[in-house]
Amino acid sequence: MSCEVKICGFTRAEDVVAAAAAGGDFLGFVLVPGSKRRTSPELRLSVPAGVKSVFVVAGMELERIQTLIETYRPDVIQLHGGEPPELARSIRGVEVWRAFHLASMRDVEEAAAYPAARIVADSSCGGSGRTCDWELAAKLAERRPVMLAGGITPENAAAAARAGKFVGLDVAGGSESSYGVKSIEKILQIIRSVKS
Repeated sequence: MSCEVKICGFTRAEDVVAAAAAGGDFLGFVLVPGSKRRTSPELRLSVPAGVKSVFVVAGMELERIQTLIETYRPDVIQLHGGEPPELARSIRGVEVWRAFHLASMRDVEEAAAYPAARIVADSSCGGSGRTCDWELAAKLAERRPVMLAGGITPENAAAAARAGKFVGLDVAGGSESSYGVKSIEKILQIIRSVKS
């Protein structure tokens, strides 16, 4: 199976459409208060048919998550705030992913046991542009479907995809010209390097 690419952190409809045309498999929308890439869930309505959308949430109550699902029909809810397994098991109508900040084998063990369709393996400082520990992420990918995140750029995307049995790469800052503004050139470079 080829490595999929999730482009995350959209704030502009024109970038959503362009990234979909470039071949992004998943387009991510950050709904986390305080994030520099926070956007409105309405932006999901810009996603062309056939391209999957991901809502990234943190610390959100189940009732609000279900309302977002029913209203905007994302394909995935990505939990990014240390949510307990019970919350993940309670979400209905979408695939659930959960981000883990990998710094030790203890983190790998916790992630491996979590009830999510995919684990997003991020650096110990998520959103910082720092790379994840690829060796720890590769160990996790031997046990669970893993999206590798953290510091992925056009320059290292191909190496990241080869570093383990990852089902995909999750790219935010490495696809931008500035916070929340996507560079279609960078997106194309990442997708081509991963899928060629």
